[in-house]
Amino acid sequence: MTTFPSSTSLIIGPGFTAEYLPGYPTNPDATVLDSDFTGREVREIDFRNDSKGLKIGRFNALDYFDDGSFYLLDTPGHSVGHMCGLARVTASTFVFMGGDACHHGGEFRPSEYLPLPKQLSPSPIRKVQPVCPGHLLQDIHRTKSATEPFYQVAEGFAHDTEVAEWTIAGLQEFDADEDVLILTAHDESVLGVLDFFPKGLEGWKEKGLGEKVRWMFLGDLEGAIEA
Repeated sequence: MTTFPSSTSLIIGPGFTAEYLPGYPTNPDATVLDSDFTGREVREIDFRNDSKGLKIGRFNALDYFDDGSFYLLDTPGHSVGHMCGLARVTASTFVFMGGDACHHGGEFRPSEYLPLPKQLSPSPIRKVQPVCPGHLLQDIHRTKSATEPFYQVAEGFAHDTEVAEWTIAGLQEFDADEDVLILTAHDESVLGVLDFFPKGLEGWKEKGLGEKVRWMFLGDLEGAIEA
């Protein structure tokens, strides 16, 4: 946060203050720094009172600018106070900013809403370009399923594993909507495909970027597939 001027407000999720503050060095065991909070407005969102009952999907939501352009979503589980963002980029399309709701596309894909395709094009697996038969991926799936995610949240990795899985199930619901592009903080598979700041993502749907990046995370499993 110290790279941003003190005029930049810091918006935190419910329960963050009690769980993480004060920061280091006031609390030698803290995982955040005092300097990130000193001298700036810090606002902790109270979805019960601030959201006026608004829900988007299964999540409590806050219309942050009161104009429908950007919503904060209460997405607990990974950590206390974890939130996601939902940005409207055109009148009818959105980018879901997943943060740390999950750390790999295989945690929420495939799903009952978005099964593993019989053919993946473009292929996420370089050695079977240009089209990858879906059965190659299904054969190495933990349950051989085309409708269950490849991974589950490991015990101890999230603050609350059960709640984290509930949040991930909510991501699957958004993922089923062709007007929503889901991006998570640790998804390197989109590098080289999506435009990055200062360019925008307003035309992501028209460019077919959702289809291009949806299954690219499966490239991480290339080593498990027999040639």
